[in-house]
Amino acid sequence: MTKMLSTVIVTGILFMAGSSANATETRWNCTVAPASTYSQQTLIQIPLVGTWIGNYVAVTNETGTRTLPGLFGGSGNNAIPFSSTVKPKVTITNTHPTGAFQFGFNPATGIIDVTNLLVDTLAGQTGTISTSMLLTYSSFHTAQPTSTFIGLTNVDIPVDSGSLTAATATQSGPAIGAATLNTDGTWAFAVTVPVMVSVSGTALAQPFTNSSPAAMALTGTFTIVGNTISLTSQGSINETVPVPAPPPLVSAPFDLPTVFPSGQVAHLLISGTFSDGTSATVGTSSLVMNGIPAPIVGDINHDGVVDGADLGLLLSGWGQPGPTDLNNDGTTNGADLGLLLSHWS
Repeated sequence: MTKMLSTVIVTGILFMAGSSANATETRWNCTVAPASTYSQQTLIQIPLVGTWIGNYVAVTNETGTRTLPGLFGGSGNNAIPFSSTVKPKVTITNTHPTGAFQFGFNPATGIIDVTNLLVDTLAGQTGTISTSMLLTYSSFHTAQPTSTFIGLTNVDIPVDSGSLTAATATQSGPAIGAATLNTDGTWAFAVTVPVMVSVSGTALAQPFTNSSPAAMALTGTFTIVGNTISLTSQGSINETVPVPAPPPLVSAPFDLPTVFPSGQVAHLLISGTFSDGTSATVGTSSLVMNGIPAPIVGDINHDGVVDGADLGLLLSGWGQPGPTDLNNDGTTNGADLGLLLSHWS
């Protein structure tokens, strides 16, 4: 045992000789303050070509809508060709996001990093989803209800309203940035955090969930007062990205408001094929974030530094569970020693 401890101590001394890179780094556990705000508008445009037909079915739905080509006459229930661009629009207005992350800063190098970021942009509030269709079709009329639809060319018609009930961003990879000292003693910083954005809500009378990769840019200033940190970040986004074509529609319910006369609804079934589209997002954020010192890995005696006193405690707990088991694997061993030495002050 004595020989093993001697080897451990010598190894530790050699390791510490090269570990000064972390000596001046400080880490804070940060939260997003209630004063923060977030606004965003996303317009998705996806071409759709197909047909619609009344939901009338002999015997099973004889009171359903029937569609007939032209302005009058005809019989039966006929498919009406159309072309369109489906345009869902998602709007988030002045929500107060919540969230947390860990912020690391080394003033000697100006390097910063963000870990474990999780931001809820809605935080119990909701966004709106309105869907319209830029429609082109030839004139047709309906029975049950009796109505006439004059042919249209690229006319925008509202078809649905829904809601966005959840929108979160979870860090998905390393985020390293830089900070520079301002003349007033604050620090200017910039870091881009890769995130996975997850959203859910209702649109076109159907629930939906979706996750996609994105990047969250944090750019602003921070101030260190004592052992606490305050950060502010003003951000904007203006980007257009491609949207893969959704699966085809097959006899999906589609209610079309009547025009002549107005005030009724034609109950149709829509079938068609989508093409690839685009999603354009414009947004602004104003984030206020406050942080307190994060627990220091290896600071077993909680005096704010990792030094010989902590090394002595770790060695006295060798092979045992407890506070010296820094990685919580059930025993104090070489892995815990490595963690302690990597955070040596």
